[in-house]
Amino acid sequence: MNRTLVIVADSSQARLYRMEAVDAPRVHGKLIELKSLSNPDLKTLGTSVTGRPATETNTNRAAGPVHPIGAQRERHRLEHERRFANDIAREAAAVVKEWKTGAVVLISGPTLLGFLREPLRSALQQGIELKELAKDYTHLEPAELHEHLTLNRLIPAR
Repeated sequence: MNRTLVIVADSSQARLYRMEAVDAPRVHGKLIELKSLSNPDLKTLGTSVTGRPATETNTNRAAGPVHPIGAQRERHRLEHERRFANDIAREAAAVVKEWKTGAVVLISGPTLLGFLREPLRSALQQGIELKELAKDYTHLEPAELHEHLTLNRLIPAR
């Protein structure tokens, strides 16, 4: 039972859970939080050097026409997500490094899921199965998360 790691993440935070066996009738296990991570790069994203929010508005006529920087901001945000995904994969690899068999259940939004998939697969040994779900469940408590994952048949019922 303890060979299941559940990772729930979005672009700002990630939580790692382990399935823990419970000695109670009709209860197979529960999720125990191992670690909580936050993305430190998101705190500075969207602010300028002076601390004021960065804008796309050019109020100085002498500076010339306004150049759209929305695409550049998007690339910058995606790079922050990619780095955070690598941090999450590194933490998950540390948890499962001794495992020969088991499962890692990865729940995240589609973009972060894409960034997490490859570094996580390369960190896992061959006997460990990777299960994925493209949802944002970071706001759920462990009991609610367990119910959602059971409904999606990713972990055993409680």
